Amino acid sequence: MKFAYVFVTLVLAACSMAAISDRYGNEYGGWYNPGADYRWQLELCEHQVEARDTPLAQRKLALRCCMQAHGVPISDPQDCRA
Repeated sequence: MKFAYVFVTLVLAACSMAAISDRYGNEYGGWYNPGADYRWQLELCEHQVEARDTPLAQRKLALRCCMQAHGVPISDPQDCRA
């Protein structure tokens, strides 16, 4: 039983290393496309969202759409269509 707990902990730790998240709760990347590859897009988009004075309620979606516009796959791209 202890082995199962250790295994689950290791799997969760490995998955968290493969993805990155922004300050609004969005996650990017995964096991087959490591999120660390998207670090520059995340920094650029966070900077753009803040520079545009996007209202706080809209920042989560605005950041996801910015990331998608810069080539980062997101879970539901339909959200970003105008």
